[in-house]
Amino acid sequence: MKTLIIYSSETGNTKMVCEKAFEYINGEKVIIPIKEKDSINLDEFDNIIVGTWIDKANANSEAKKFINTLANKNLFFIGTLAASLTSEHAKKCFNNLRKLCSKKNNFVDGVLARGRVSEDLQEKFTKFPLNIIHKFVPNMKEIILEADAHPNETDFLLIKDFIGKNFNN
Repeated sequence: MKTLIIYSSETGNTKMVCEKAFEYINGEKVIIPIKEKDSINLDEFDNIIVGTWIDKANANSEAKKFINTLANKNLFFIGTLAASLTSEHAKKCFNNLRKLCSKKNNFVDGVLARGRVSEDLQEKFTKFPLNIIHKFVPNMKEIILEADAHPNETDFLLIKDFIGKNFNN
């Protein structure tokens, strides 16, 4: 089985967890950023893992556009977000990614890991009241501070378990 990990990463969080996933996979594998998608033949891969950062409770636009070009693939995702993985927001993100990956493909599984908030977004938060940007998240400052230490070993363990369950059995 040949596996492709293809990712979009704004701050390096998604790249980092996808590189960990790549390390953990046994067997034939390739990892590339989505920007290099035209350099490979997708038909050579039995499984595709799409790495995406979360934007508006779904895949970021680059990853979403790529996923929408796929059909009849065994598809997995690795998503990164700032919010707690037990939050309602994380559950919504997982469900939205599952739906996106299931449209024209055989969605198999996905995993979320935490990541720090980009400097750009943090700067926006200092210029505007948080209730304007994220009006439904009253504890956004706490989420940002807590997410700053991620991805970390806890996140990497989630990735390792995800890879072990889906690829190394």
